[in-house]
Amino acid sequence: MTDQPSTMDAEHAALRDSVAAFFGTGADWERLTGELGLTALAIAEEHGGFGASLVELGIVLEEAGAALLTLPLLSTTVAALALDPHLPAAAALLPALAAGDLIGTLALDGDCTARPDGDGFVLDGSFTHVLDADTAGVVLVSDGTALYAVTDPDVRPQPTLDQTRGQGTLVLWQAPARLVSHDAAHARDLLHAALAAESVGVARASLRLTVEHLRTREQFGVPLATFQALRHRVADLHVQLEQAVSSVWYALRAAGTPDFPTAAPLAKLIATEAAWTVARASIQLLGGIGFTWEHDAHRYLKRATTNRLLADDPTTLRRLLLTRADL
Repeated sequence: MTDQPSTMDAEHAALRDSVAAFFGTGADWERLTGELGLTALAIAEEHGGFGASLVELGIVLEEAGAALLTLPLLSTTVAALALDPHLPAAAALLPALAAGDLIGTLALDGDCTARPDGDGFVLDGSFTHVLDADTAGVVLVSDGTALYAVTDPDVRPQPTLDQTRGQGTLVLWQAPARLVSHDAAHARDLLHAALAAESVGVARASLRLTVEHLRTREQFGVPLATFQALRHRVADLHVQLEQAVSSVWYALRAAGTPDFPTAAPLAKLIATEAAWTVARASIQLLGGIGFTWEHDAHRYLKRATTNRLLADDPTTLRRLLLTRADL
């Protein structure tokens, strides 16, 4: 998603500009949910949202990636979209998620068994690498088929490379839960698309920092940007970024169609690989300053690395795509 793609209408451009400016001010959760209502963006109006599509949410998440947002926006919005509003327990959660009064997240990578218990369920299992688990008030847990809402979850902190966004291990032992979706696979696809959109923002911001450095830093009396070898390398990175942009936009627009289960993991694969490649190259192209803690280059690399590994690594995604594409 480039700054002003030809397919972006005026409303999308305005959304991008306002969100980028907002994130640049150092947004907190109260302002994010109150002033802009970003947690309500893609939730239906009857549940307290604005009824926007995954495209608009993707624009917001891209800018969140560019800003290395530390707030639980991605996890909460994806959790809300994963809910089936036709189920009473899911519908009851949506207004609080839309208002930002409740932080949500998904627990997809683990083992879980669900047993009926009265009008609810009891869950046993454990999950690792749960985004924003330390702040979540509700976790949507997958047993491989359905999703169950667990409130007041038992979360243990989990060390992670990207220290700007927490992860945790979720431990369930006879945990009471409510059924909130019959489609856990769709929840994973939504997470794939969201991480892809955010990764495009990471790659774009990292490449922008690099280009600005090459244009201003001089060697032998001329800017580094005049050296042909560096120009060729940046051009290759830009091409890879644009490929990611195309894959992500297609996936976002395919939401709700039969193409989405293939487009979403494909976008995640291409976009996270692009972000990882760009962020690694950025540190090298920046020279000595790229290896310092003071520069943001290492932060973009850490976010790119964790996004690449979360919710299926590249090898797992390729296997999934081969299966879904019947290849």
